[in-house]
Amino acid sequence: MPAARFLGIDIGTSGLRIAALGEDGDCLWLEKADWPATVFASDTEQDPQGWWQSFDDLMQLLGQRGRLAGLRAIAFAGTSGTVLTMTADGRPEGRALMYNDPRGQEQRDRLRRLDINSNTQIDAQIDALARWRWLAEIRRQSGRPLSQVDWFVYRLTGQHASDSNNMLKWGFDALAERWPAALSRHFGAALPSVHRSGTLIGPIKAQWCQRWQLPAGTLVAAGTTDSMAALWASGASREGDGVTSLGSTLALKLISDRPVADAASGVYSHRFGNRFAVSGASNTGGRVLAHYFSGAEVEQLSRQIDPDQPDSLDYWPLLGRGERFPMVAPTMQPRLTPRPTDPAAFLAGILHGIARIEALGYRRFAELGASPARRVLSSGGGAHNAVFRTIRAHALGVPVTVAEHTEAAVGAARLAAMALGCDRRPGTST
Repeated sequence: MPAARFLGIDIGTSGLRIAALGEDGDCLWLEKADWPATVFASDTEQDPQGWWQSFDDLMQLLGQRGRLAGLRAIAFAGTSGTVLTMTADGRPEGRALMYNDPRGQEQRDRLRRLDINSNTQIDAQIDALARWRWLAEIRRQSGRPLSQVDWFVYRLTGQHASDSNNMLKWGFDALAERWPAALSRHFGAALPSVHRSGTLIGPIKAQWCQRWQLPAGTLVAAGTTDSMAALWASGASREGDGVTSLGSTLALKLISDRPVADAASGVYSHRFGNRFAVSGASNTGGRVLAHYFSGAEVEQLSRQIDPDQPDSLDYWPLLGRGERFPMVAPTMQPRLTPRPTDPAAFLAGILHGIARIEALGYRRFAELGASPARRVLSSGGGAHNAVFRTIRAHALGVPVTVAEHTEAAVGAARLAAMALGCDRRPGTST
């Protein structure tokens, strides 16, 4: 296998993924390792030492095979909102609280009273900050707070440094690119320095370069969250590029020249180079399809659908009560009647319904002040269904294509290349 120039490491919930890019930006290879069973302390707690052991083992193996001999830079992506603390020598004080850990509600309510918002365009998100305060107050952990990515950056460079994407859920002001004054006053000494994703943090320590057979001085770039890394991987780069994830739920991201936020519907904005990525997610999506059809049935019945025929059923496909985006309707019931006797017609109605919600989502972004969508890239299980793509293109009124890559590790590797000025795609400058 060819040697990597840029490496992206996606530190996930169940394991890690590593993607290697060449000098021209092409993805050369992908590797993965699942976490050992000892990592999983509970559904919402994991052992960071197990993360490191798996990462170290895989890096040693890649180094022994000569696949890291030409490496120039690496960057990490991790689960947004996962929190741990570390001692002065870099050891984790205990288990990490994962992004889905519900603890910290009392701390969250107290933090809200600090008046953190310094920019009305970006609603302050503090879920991760509240988890850290829970660790400090309930478990008496006094060490430095870190995101999942930050801990790897510290182990490699010795710097308590983070990126503006991972710090969004810590209350970081992504528009002004600084900590709000209220957080600086209360926690300033404990908070990390924050870099824009895709900028340099520093060199990897000599001990790790020797251990993994990396070139001396291999650099670490500021990384991002897993969902933002997937956006970098998709090929989206210009203002107006949208990325729709057709997974179990329908998740939208849009590159905009300005940030927008709507706390009620969960719309928020990440920094994306010199622009912003606006995000929102509906409760509709692939899980509705999976409830009524198998994957094989969707494929077979799609061949019987004329995507150019207008929709007459006006569905809003949900499995249970409640919608969050593009409208806030907690008591809304699924709208999946009348149901045709022809299963292909029923499937067509669901596909049209999901496409309509997607179009309303991008329209909602624009109503909030974001850039209008000019094209949409697709990832997830429904991205390769040509009939569905045509239905969506009609609803959206813009071209709909398949994303270049879906692996978050590829997006992280692109950030590593960007930090050295080697990602020349339009709109990717930091």
